[in-house]
Amino acid sequence: MSASGDGAVAVGGDAGFILNGHYNTVLMVPGYGGPRTLDDLAAAGRARMVQRWHAVGVPLDVACTFADTAHLGSLPSAMVTSPEGRVVVLEGSFGAGKSLAAERKHQQDITAARTDARAPIPVHLHAKHIQGGVVDAAIRAARPFGDPAARGIALVVDGLDEPGPIRGKELLDQGLSWTASTAGQRWHILFTVRPGLELNDSVRRIMPDLGEDETALLIDRLGGNGSAVGSQPSMVRHVLRRPLFAIIAAGLQRDRSPLPHSPMAFLQALVTRAVRDAEEAKEERAERLLQKLATECASTGGLAAAADVGSPGDVHALLGTRLVVRVGERHLAFALPVLEQYFTGQALLAGGVPADVTQNVELLDRWRYGLAMAVASAGWEAARTVIEPLLRAQPGIAAWVVHEAVPRAVPESEGPWPDMATSLVSQRLQATLEAWQQGLGPAGDLIFFYTRWSGPVTVDARLKGNKLGLHILRRHADHTPELAIPVSHRRAEPHGMRPLAASARPVAADYAAWPWQETLGTVASRLHMLCERRDFDLADCDAYTKERLWLASTGLLRRASRRYAPLQADEAHQALRQSLYSAGRLPVRSSYGHQFSGRQVELLRIDEQLGGGRWADDSGMLHYPYAAPDQEDGPHVHWVWDTYSPSQLRLRTEQVLSAAMEIYTALVDTWFPHLKQVLGLASACPATLVADLYVAPPQDSDSYEPPLMRLSLRPSTGSSVSVHLVPSEDDLYAPAPPLSPGNEPARSPWARPSTPVISEPEIFDDAPAIGYAYAWLHEDLHRLHLTSHGPGRTNSGLP
Repeated sequence: MSASGDGAVAVGGDAGFILNGHYNTVLMVPGYGGPRTLDDLAAAGRARMVQRWHAVGVPLDVACTFADTAHLGSLPSAMVTSPEGRVVVLEGSFGAGKSLAAERKHQQDITAARTDARAPIPVHLHAKHIQGGVVDAAIRAARPFGDPAARGIALVVDGLDEPGPIRGKELLDQGLSWTASTAGQRWHILFTVRPGLELNDSVRRIMPDLGEDETALLIDRLGGNGSAVGSQPSMVRHVLRRPLFAIIAAGLQRDRSPLPHSPMAFLQALVTRAVRDAEEAKEERAERLLQKLATECASTGGLAAAADVGSPGDVHALLGTRLVVRVGERHLAFALPVLEQYFTGQALLAGGVPADVTQNVELLDRWRYGLAMAVASAGWEAARTVIEPLLRAQPGIAAWVVHEAVPRAVPESEGPWPDMATSLVSQRLQATLEAWQQGLGPAGDLIFFYTRWSGPVTVDARLKGNKLGLHILRRHADHTPELAIPVSHRRAEPHGMRPLAASARPVAADYAAWPWQETLGTVASRLHMLCERRDFDLADCDAYTKERLWLASTGLLRRASRRYAPLQADEAHQALRQSLYSAGRLPVRSSYGHQFSGRQVELLRIDEQLGGGRWADDSGMLHYPYAAPDQEDGPHVHWVWDTYSPSQLRLRTEQVLSAAMEIYTALVDTWFPHLKQVLGLASACPATLVADLYVAPPQDSDSYEPPLMRLSLRPSTGSSVSVHLVPSEDDLYAPAPPLSPGNEPARSPWARPSTPVISEPEIFDDAPAIGYAYAWLHEDLHRLHLTSHGPGRTNSGLP
């Protein structure tokens, strides 16, 4: 390491990375051609660590010392490696130190490659900068250092959440599939991600918090008063267990400033100090320039051309905040992703959500974390200016943003909490609940369907500290009860009915937008129930009607499940009318003998259809809509799939999946038309659903060897289903043929990934297509946080 006359500190390596201390800035200037040696890789990693520490207020010389202290930020090997699966996902909230831990792992990989020419080639990538597949990107980055096919790759992918959960899931699935193949056996991959991505516990590692002693030691090293941490309120102590906030706290203590109570408040304090210390601009100008840079970075994927941000003086002002770094000679970026997201949010609060953003799902994807930051940091009225236009244009994205912005699981603890009048609490919850219902469109009218109520409601709520007591009550006729509803009426309304919903739990009262999150939780729990009970009626979908008609008929005639002989339509009709007009409810059979009831409107429709003979053949018979077993007898028959020949099983699979696509489309068009652009499967269409099906040879024993199916989405001019039998299980697990760049099936970044997933085909129930369609819809809604949980019954097969 050497110093030049202008204060620059070179960190070694032919790539020429420079950390420039002049004007309190850090400039990353990669030499021509990028890293060419292992020393270059080490220098680049060191520069990334230094720039991050310096951005949050660590003096440049101390940041360099920290970077050269190898144990600082390192995790035990078991936390960052997995010999069995070869893929680890390190999960932690922003500021937890996961990027630093990944850098330390990358430095260890570089050291291993220096000492052993056969060791895997070290590669470090940022998820949001990966174009195409993660495997191809890693191979391209590794080639200057050796043969990836012979040595394998030790890959670190930072920020799996930054390109969005759908893209993040796709990159993760690509890594898992590759390392499970023969070609990827020498690979080891470490991903870092914020909470929110659905992960298998076998790959997830939770980033550990600092202990209180570790927090105090870090604060002391940075000139703060670590011994004062123990006297802070529990909320503050909890925040300080993340290294980012401990570093910010040390700076605040040096300034004799009080410590904030929440992560957002700490972030605001960091920005205030950085802007105040800038020498090149007044605070107001610096804030404005930072917001402009953030919107440019958000729209372009993380880098902004310096010329698009402002004059050379503006660029110097930005660099003077130490929050911004120069990348190359012509581009700027934020030193930390969370800073880009924060200032994008501030720009939205200052100028509102641009109309071109609310109407463009591509831009909404890039701005999603900025939108969440805006909602997290805003007051009540300011948050409304962000949420309400978004809710009108894209209710699904509004739900994702609110869920990301406001914590839902919070402890009941000491304040400070806002002192809100009971009437104001109830009014805000009332307004947000009605906004969610209206924004969702037809499905919003069914939120309280299972309480036999579809009319307007009244919210009665009280907030004591941060504990909310909530009751949602029927509103009778045009009368709205007083918000101070007597206790007796909360449990027994005037007509003797219990509340539609009731809860008493802590809420994130220090976030002004908490009422949006609370009522979103109510909506999500109800939509989850509707999906689980499959109670979105479809009047004009033939595939749905055929399955429901068969279920009703077999239930009425007491036909055993999985018996597919034709039924007499007249007998089914007669049994329906007897049940309909005597009991008013019709018990019908669903999978595995569970019972559920048809609603009156559907029963009347089935009554009309059976009476008109619409679905009966010329002999008056009703037929099961899918291919029936063709080899029910024989010594090899031990399981339900053994009753089908491979060709018959392929045909049944194709029929079921085709019907499921039709039912899913009808569910979206009928009940969720406002979400069509951001529901995963809907936004991926038109596409061909490709199913590769493997059927094991007949066995003499009753060993459990079910058929296996691999589903993937392929680009197509129209939606269709294609099912192929593959000759061996190896063919099923073989890597899928690559898609040419720009030819992916997803029409929006919110669409489902295309990485194939292996599952057992769930095609043997009496209503398999409805099961698949609801599972796909349920998963898509859950990805937007519009259901409280994912589906619990059918394995959807889709990634």
